[in-house]
Amino acid sequence: MPPLRSATACAAAAGKVRAMTTPDFDRSSLEARARAEAEGQEPRLEHYLLALLHPESTAAVDVLRRLGVEPAAVGATVRARMAVQDGGTGMPVAYRVAAWFGQAALEATALDHDRLTTAHLLLAACAERGTVGADALAAHGVDPQRVRDALRRRGAEEVLPDRSRVRALLISNSTMHGGGYLEHCAAEIRAFLGARRRVLFVPYALADHDGYAARARKAFAAFGHDLVSVHEVDEPVDAVLSGDAVFVGGGNTFRLLKALYDRGLFGPLRRRAVQDGMPYIGSSAGTNVATLSIRTTNDMPIVQPPSLTALGLVPFQINPHYLDPDPNSTHMGETREERLRQFHEEQVVPVLAMREGCMLRVEGGRAELRGSTRARLFRRGEEATEHTPPCDLSFLRQGVW
Repeated sequence: MPPLRSATACAAAAGKVRAMTTPDFDRSSLEARARAEAEGQEPRLEHYLLALLHPESTAAVDVLRRLGVEPAAVGATVRARMAVQDGGTGMPVAYRVAAWFGQAALEATALDHDRLTTAHLLLAACAERGTVGADALAAHGVDPQRVRDALRRRGAEEVLPDRSRVRALLISNSTMHGGGYLEHCAAEIRAFLGARRRVLFVPYALADHDGYAARARKAFAAFGHDLVSVHEVDEPVDAVLSGDAVFVGGGNTFRLLKALYDRGLFGPLRRRAVQDGMPYIGSSAGTNVATLSIRTTNDMPIVQPPSLTALGLVPFQINPHYLDPDPNSTHMGETREERLRQFHEEQVVPVLAMREGCMLRVEGGRAELRGSTRARLFRRGEEATEHTPPCDLSFLRQGVW
């Protein structure tokens, strides 16, 4: 990691990271702890690092303990090095602190995290080579890559710590060969929705919103449910906040996620599904955006959403429309399995690859595989496993791997 970036770059990154003040990170509280550490002297940057090791810095403390390092031991090393090593760089402390916060925002953005925590500040501290803080952290085996890996592992918990109320039906595909739109999953949709008659439709994965809404409305009318499309209402956010249930249709995942962000629907939809337990039905792209990120979609990035971070209704990835390698094919491009293996060269999150005809129902603490076809579960460093519906996959909801 190069030295701290320019103030302009850091400010730009900070602007991209929403909700900069969180229960875990409040700048004024951190500064107060740093002043206390300085015991009446002008705080050095190292005093801010010591403040970061305080028990209230839950994310930073959790990451260190995941790495087998006790924060108190790091603190003792920092204090010992401060006694013999000058932490000055000729740069005013206020500027260094601002640059540190900005670097942390850059790290959060690079990890596709949508809020800043003390763990990102820890990452920025150990990435600034040659400083007292970085040297002290390195003495305990804490380096930037280990912190990034730990952040990725805890990412599901960090984004949405409590998914116990989530109710979701995540469908691999909207249409089976030889069948009509949603015909193969009609019984599952009816059973999942129960008496809820009014369904809000999100059509943004396709360009023709009117045509898409008409198609979905016809299908849901046959199921006995009324459907209104979010693009047809005057106040889309209010429609999400008051909806009985939501159906997010398939199409291009990048276009869908960008629309959710751009139209201000991402946060309200996530809150309704996670905190309120509003039933969520997703198909194809709608299933992709229900996971931690859209990194395992099959779609082309025809537009660029501000982040790959998705709704996080489940703490793992899904790959819809999974295709098995054809041993008789002469095609020399990558197979779907090879692409998912490449994902695990960079990420640790499991991927549930669902063949067409497969779906996952999440409700009441359970995750059950449904449908007529099997799913293939990919884990980093392990052989893929096959799962035949009906099958209990509730262990994936724990977010621990």
